[in-house]
Amino acid sequence: MLRIRQEHIAFFSAYEDPTVNITTEFSCPDFVTKAKSQGVPPFAALLFAIAEASLDIENFRWRILGGEPVEVTALKTGHTVLDKNNNLNFSTIDHARDFDVFVRRYVEDSAIAREATSIRGAELDGRDYLFVTCTPWLHFTAFDHPIARHGDVSIPNIAVGQFKFDNGGVRFPLAVQAHHGFVDGLHIHQFVERMKEIIVTLP
Repeated sequence: MLRIRQEHIAFFSAYEDPTVNITTEFSCPDFVTKAKSQGVPPFAALLFAIAEASLDIENFRWRILGGEPVEVTALKTGHTVLDKNNNLNFSTIDHARDFDVFVRRYVEDSAIAREATSIRGAELDGRDYLFVTCTPWLHFTAFDHPIARHGDVSIPNIAVGQFKFDNGGVRFPLAVQAHHGFVDGLHIHQFVERMKEIIVTLP
């Protein structure tokens, strides 16, 4: 992939904002009721599917580090949490491809984040991150993420909105932001479809 994307990487990296942003409505069978019945936080199940899909779609595995493309084979997932002051905070865990291990890590670190009184930022010494935010109060139609460094905005950002239930399914807004040097609309489509495949196979 890298060889055939070199021109795209150089082209979009020269942009002030090299990101592609697409918001879609994601529909799938009701995994929320199933997760709750097993004592699993529904967002943990969804976060697992998002992380797994990002590892399975090659274009989502690439980042820029020190001005050079690097491929990640493991992830740290960062997700948003409301802390004890009702402010935005962050939980970051090492992703596990074993669902039960992932859920345990999610629950443990989310609890710590909810008790925090200052921002728990990621170290960002590498680029093996995937950032996911959730706004369960809003069924949004578009979403923009803050960007710290436009020249190296290669870590994908995903946003999930309010769940709505009908006909045995769940639907919600899903916004995907990625570096356009690596990711096009086709790859976001592939990512979304892979998420759907993973969600229906969750324990």
